[in-house]
Amino acid sequence: MMKDNIEQELAHIPFQELLEALQDDEHVLLPHYLYRLSDLPPDELDALQKIWGQVSIHRRQTLLEDLEHLTETNNLLSFEAIFCFALHDKDALVRFYALRAIEAFDTNYLVPQFLELLTEDKSIDVRAVTASILGKYIYRGELDKLDKKTQRKIEQKLLAIIESGEKQRVRRCALEALGYSPLPEVAEHITKAYQSEDEEWVASALFAMGRSLDNCWDEKIISNIHHQNPKVRAEAIRAAGELGLEDTVSDILRMLDDVPQVREAAIWALSQIGGEGVEEALSKLLDEPLTDEEFALIEEAIQRLPLTKESSRNDTFGSLFSVEESGFTDDYD
Repeated sequence: MMKDNIEQELAHIPFQELLEALQDDEHVLLPHYLYRLSDLPPDELDALQKIWGQVSIHRRQTLLEDLEHLTETNNLLSFEAIFCFALHDKDALVRFYALRAIEAFDTNYLVPQFLELLTEDKSIDVRAVTASILGKYIYRGELDKLDKKTQRKIEQKLLAIIESGEKQRVRRCALEALGYSPLPEVAEHITKAYQSEDEEWVASALFAMGRSLDNCWDEKIISNIHHQNPKVRAEAIRAAGELGLEDTVSDILRMLDDVPQVREAAIWALSQIGGEGVEEALSKLLDEPLTDEEFALIEEAIQRLPLTKESSRNDTFGSLFSVEESGFTDDYD
């Protein structure tokens, strides 16, 4: 009923008025126009596509970013169709935002497009985020929500990326995505990355270890919880959370005073593991000066604690991106 009410409230906005507003760079695009773009019928979607190229690049970029944010904060709205055609936008940042946003939907039908973007797109950022997104589909394959033939095709494409001369960032994202895969070659690549002297590769290896849910990696994960590099430290903590390593709780509790990226990983990991003193420690954080995002993260972690003992692999899809891998750098080959 609530969604019906929203649609009724927005129906009075003439679509032609919205199209004209999109092309008007002299004025800020008002919020109600964004809501009007939700669940467009075929004729209006077609009209939007026809004028899309006449919308300025900056307006297209900010529009996709705003729609991505709305998707994250309001599950009554759907801009899936817009994100789909924006995957073919001439601007890399628009494609980047569309890729990140469309991850929220069940889009098995887009796998062929993702595989093409992975190897053909000129933007390193787009190729990297595409590699990351494909991890979701390996995960879905493991849950029998994607056919095995498609899953294996994704895995082989990502393995080929790791073994190619592709940019390191894209190769690392491919390794992270493969963390969900049971293929023996994946474990070999994780080991090789972990043994690298490059700490970026070590961080990616730890991220993949956590996704594997294989306790053969426990010792390596635990040994990096106090690593001098905060990114490596954060990924080790998050992997400990993924694997539910109870012996790490006391160490992770001490990380609640660490730098922001480590602190955030610690909050999330503690919500996954639980244990004595965890709820009390997290609750105390709510008394500190916090941003809205930090407050929401801690509150969600506390709410998760009663469910921790009953949770399973099927309950959640873990974080799509490793620390700092979701940003746009505007890199091109």
